[in-house]
Amino acid sequence: MATIRKLTQNKIIDLLSFVCMLLLLFTGIIMYYVLPPGSHGDAFWGFTRHEWGDLHFWAAVIFSLLILYHLLLHLPWIKASYFSPSSKK
Repeated sequence: MATIRKLTQNKIIDLLSFVCMLLLLFTGIIMYYVLPPGSHGDAFWGFTRHEWGDLHFWAAVIFSLLILYHLLLHLPWIKASYFSPSSKK
């Protein structure tokens, strides 16, 4: 099995993170404006407020994991930028 180059991994992670961010934005707007607290079983596109909340929660979990992986991919740069002796100016 061929390994994925770091640049390709980064592009995939960035794209997935962007999609998750858009999903979080969309579900947040739905829950805040369309189905506010107290909407009592109303539905939007067949989903209740709690189901939208579940989708919002899991999108946030996936987004957090993707950001963590993104930071791990850039760990050498982070170390060089913030923890090297030349960065202590």
